Amino acid sequence: MKPATAIAALTLSCLLGACETVEYRIVGTQMIKNDRGHVIGHTDVLRDVKTGEEFEYVTNYVPRLDAKGEIVGYEEPEPPRGTILRGLDGRRVGVRYSDLRSRGTNPGSRGVTVIVKP
Repeated sequence: MKPATAIAALTLSCLLGACETVEYRIVGTQMIKNDRGHVIGHTDVLRDVKTGEEFEYVTNYVPRLDAKGEIVGYEEPEPPRGTILRGLDGRRVGVRYSDLRSRGTNPGSRGVTVIVKP
């Protein structure tokens, strides 16, 4: 096999392999609670549409503390947008957007936070 033919065949196989995508569907979601009853994460059961293979994807929340150091809620990371703010019962109460433009003037900034009170 000539080198030019081998390179063309390798390039074609790479291009065809790159076009293949895997599609997952969420089958179920289970909340994870700690001993205090706080929702500290969730488990998603995902299924591959083509093969039917199922697996679990676990998301753990980061505790959100007040000035006294008490847990007032949790943050669910949502890259690249920011984080979802959740109450102790797991309900969505707000969001924090990652704004990279303000990092130049305020390097310690974690972004703009929007909280909606019920």
